[in-house]
Amino acid sequence: MLKLIISLFLLSFTFLSYGSGLEISVSGDMVYNQGVNETSQAQDKLTLRGAEVILYAPIDHQFNGVLSIAAHEENGQSNFELHELYLGSSKLIPRTNFKLGQFFLGIGRINRFHQHDWPFTRAPKVHRSFFAKEGIFDSGLEVNYILPSLSGSNLTMGLTSGHKYGHSHTEGAKPKTPTHYARYSHFLEFDSLTGLDIGTSYLGRQDALSNKMSLLGLDLTFKHRVGRHLDKLFQFETWYKNETNSLNELTEQVGFYFFNEYSLSYHYSFGYRLDGFKDLTKRNAITGKKINNVNYGTLAQLTYQSSEFAKMRVSLAHEFDREEGETLGRDTRFQLQYVFFLGSHPAHVF
Repeated sequence: MLKLIISLFLLSFTFLSYGSGLEISVSGDMVYNQGVNETSQAQDKLTLRGAEVILYAPIDHQFNGVLSIAAHEENGQSNFELHELYLGSSKLIPRTNFKLGQFFLGIGRINRFHQHDWPFTRAPKVHRSFFAKEGIFDSGLEVNYILPSLSGSNLTMGLTSGHKYGHSHTEGAKPKTPTHYARYSHFLEFDSLTGLDIGTSYLGRQDALSNKMSLLGLDLTFKHRVGRHLDKLFQFETWYKNETNSLNELTEQVGFYFFNEYSLSYHYSFGYRLDGFKDLTKRNAITGKKINNVNYGTLAQLTYQSSEFAKMRVSLAHEFDREEGETLGRDTRFQLQYVFFLGSHPAHVF
């Protein structure tokens, strides 16, 4: 029934949108995972990872609106969910843009983008551990302010409900402290085709069970273009997570990744990524002593992009865990991804 309602809804918008300024974007994201070693967690099948419909348009002369509905395969079934629904404006307050509704939180780098727009197929472990495998979205208010005294500087602040955190299909519970976050960023323009964006982020919350969480992050993004073609990309994120439960027990984790991609030709590009993740407070269950542990990850990929509306990516990824000098788990997987867009596609920030 839900699928029928959504189909009729989209069909009606197709007819009503003509001449109204309404833009419709449909994206498909298909991924095939094949485990290479016996301990790989890959499912060895083609998965419809995401099918998303985005509607966006001016509401009137002051406000604009965005609606995003996505379907994901979970346990062999495609589940529809509301990703984003918000109104916004950049015309009410000088140098200020705001969102009111449900949206992906504006912190870090890849959490600000939909999954099909990531420069790699699978998120690094630090993102999967701290933000879920796709990203964190919530309902509330987010304000972005362009600082007047510093050219290229932005301050983003947000306050959301915090009833749930991560990918969840339940309504959650009222938190003792709602999710609150901020990101300060500064953009350095070297020339009209080259730039570097530097951002620092903070997120905090306390759930209904008095579990406190704080996140601190740093992200860097460098791009160089030749005309409209992306020639070089460097992307880096590092995050620190601090959690205290109701028994006042502390958990600290830290992780990072850096990704580099460069153009081989107009249609082909090659990229590689290195990941690291460490639990700073992991202890032996018997002795109670801290355990020396680390998770490493490497990724190599080749991307073919026929146009801005379609791309195919082949990648080989390897992750392994080490504790006290011994390798415990290995996950080596081959991935094939195909992403396409129908209709228009909203413009992204740098």
